[in-house]
Amino acid sequence: MSTIIAKTISRAVLIIAMLFSIYLLLNGANFPGGGFVGGVLFVCSISLVYITYGMKYINNRLKQNWLNWVAYGLLFASLTAITPMIVNHNYFRSAFDHYHLEVFGLHIGHLELLSTMFFDIGVYFTVIGALLFILTGIASDKATESIDTDSPDFKEAEEYSLKPQLLVQPPKPEERK
Repeated sequence: MSTIIAKTISRAVLIIAMLFSIYLLLNGANFPGGGFVGGVLFVCSISLVYITYGMKYINNRLKQNWLNWVAYGLLFASLTAITPMIVNHNYFRSAFDHYHLEVFGLHIGHLELLSTMFFDIGVYFTVIGALLFILTGIASDKATESIDTDSPDFKEAEEYSLKPQLLVQPPKPEERK
């Protein structure tokens, strides 16, 4: 059973971890981090919410097919690797360019755009999709293992949750008399 404190903290941690995950993704070309580390941090934040709220709560709000994330991530990473060959360069050749950001003539900052960043984005989505597919698959199998299917109160559409299930149901008030 989750408390209100755990639910509140998990929401705050979710937002902070997702923002730091995106920071690691975008700075991974020049500093430690990248698509893999950012994706793992993203999955850790989502799994915290899965544990706190339960699978049914999250699956009702995040109706995601995580294998699609894997497919799109692999497609994006592959296209990034193959694109240099179209313009007669070597496979996986890295390119970069510098851009100066200005708004109404005011210099805001400097942006360095690397082609490896696009590959990292593909890795990011692949890692998120693969790890969350595995996590939800294991969690839903464990939730169904804890359900007593021989019980007369068993329903086919039982709620899947990471919370422990009671194998023996307490007697109803009518049965106690």
